[in-house]
Amino acid sequence: MPTGKTLYWLLAAATLYLIAWNVGSGWLYVLTVLLTAFPLASLILSRINTRRIEPRLEVPPSTTDGEMLPATLEITNPSYWPRFFLDLDCRYAGSRQRLFLPLLGPRESRRISSVFDQPRRGLYSGADVKISSAAPVGLARSRRRLETNSPIVVYPRRHQLAGDWASGYKNTGYMVASALATRNTASDYLGVRDYRSGDNPRSIHWRTSARTGSLEVIEYARQSAMTPVFLVDTFFEADRGKDMASTFETAVTIAASLAQREAIHKRRFAIGFSPEDAAARGLSHSAEESMFWLAGVNATSDAPMDLQSKALPWPEITPVLLLTSHPAYARLGQSTILEDFPHSIIIMLDGREFEKGARPRTPLMDDTALDQLAERLDTMGAEFLLVTSPDEVPLCLNDL
Repeated sequence: MPTGKTLYWLLAAATLYLIAWNVGSGWLYVLTVLLTAFPLASLILSRINTRRIEPRLEVPPSTTDGEMLPATLEITNPSYWPRFFLDLDCRYAGSRQRLFLPLLGPRESRRISSVFDQPRRGLYSGADVKISSAAPVGLARSRRRLETNSPIVVYPRRHQLAGDWASGYKNTGYMVASALATRNTASDYLGVRDYRSGDNPRSIHWRTSARTGSLEVIEYARQSAMTPVFLVDTFFEADRGKDMASTFETAVTIAASLAQREAIHKRRFAIGFSPEDAAARGLSHSAEESMFWLAGVNATSDAPMDLQSKALPWPEITPVLLLTSHPAYARLGQSTILEDFPHSIIIMLDGREFEKGARPRTPLMDDTALDQLAERLDTMGAEFLLVTSPDEVPLCLNDL
């Protein structure tokens, strides 16, 4: 489409033509033709200058959110005519890079090394390259939009955590363990209970069995690693803040950091955007699968997370809920999932702090509501952690 500069030339040519027609001057007719031909020729030549250009972007198969992404952009001119003064506007992985190529010879390829600054978390199929040029006349500018086939996975940013789950519960009375029957005499003695199918016959307490007339077994307790199930809230109405400082991106960072710690210790865990989704994905200790899922997840749900479901089929797990302080979660303590798993861990992001300076939307929980929720969860034995900014995340996670 003609630019403003070209339209001015055409308007000037039309004005001169009207003057020449009224005056009847031959030289004005000639000048009018020249003024008309010049911008049209410039437009045609600039469009030819940007035709048949093939971009190709070479990047690593994956990177991490916020890291520098090295890339090589290869521009090929398959025609027999040179290309001049090409402006390249390349948008890739949430980042943008502008480059300039003064000359691209006939049937020539040029490789330009560049770095994309702070790519954004996500799954990308390629780059969007806009090529523009006003050469060789310099009056009209032609633009073309091209795409490259250069897929990449940008994984969420993660924090290296020094502590482990047990460090946060030394004085709370909540052991990061489960009471499992064992015959190990080094374990803590729990007592005697009725025999259940599958119990080891060597655990039968014959004296008590003879006294009661039914089989009784000795039960001990042993420490076993906590199996977390990370549930990331994708309710778009609850997401507050902008870009990497939003509550949703902070929740993704928290989930990625905790999941990475589980994978390093080679422990099982599950992850999902709802109890049903986590159950369908199943327990695993694969960091690669969870990070790939976290790379592509977005806050697109039109409803709050359903916490009245009984879709977590594992009895010896600990739900870890990552929520924003939306009013929909004010009655979290009365949800079914907290009834089934009273020792859940709730990591709540105070959206009021994240949306400072932005236009407020649906009101979030105030201090009174948050205090009441925390008190309710504490009486149930759940762990409640309130995060007010992305900068607090490393310290908060190490305290878990």
